[in-house]
Amino acid sequence: MQRLRTYTVDEANRELPRVRRIVAQIAELSALLPELEDQARIAEYESKRPAGSADDRDRHQQARDAVSGAELELLKAVASLNGMGIQLKGPLEGLIDFPSYRNGEQIELCWKLGEERVEHWHRPGEGFAGRKKI
Repeated sequence: MQRLRTYTVDEANRELPRVRRIVAQIAELSALLPELEDQARIAEYESKRPAGSADDRDRHQQARDAVSGAELELLKAVASLNGMGIQLKGPLEGLIDFPSYRNGEQIELCWKLGEERVEHWHRPGEGFAGRKKI
């Protein structure tokens, strides 16, 4: 059984330059994917029309490839966070938790894209609404 990776506040803040890039990519891809999926559906519809041309089929394939590429990049970014023991809580908002301990109690250090430093915590299950200032 793998042991849970935990972070002190200082350790979490030291990881932020790397984590910030990964989380920004996740937020960007999470926002982009629905648009790419819509484009792929439209291109599929156009390619299947009786008047659909080879160009329509090419556009459909390109749109499907764009969706697949974005999904793959998103999975890689999420896997990077998971590999660091960091929990993704809100992909669109860029919300993550670093597992930690406070006075012997397991907690989560909470950080959101756009925040300068890790400055909040909550108990497991409390979520963003239960955030408290460190």
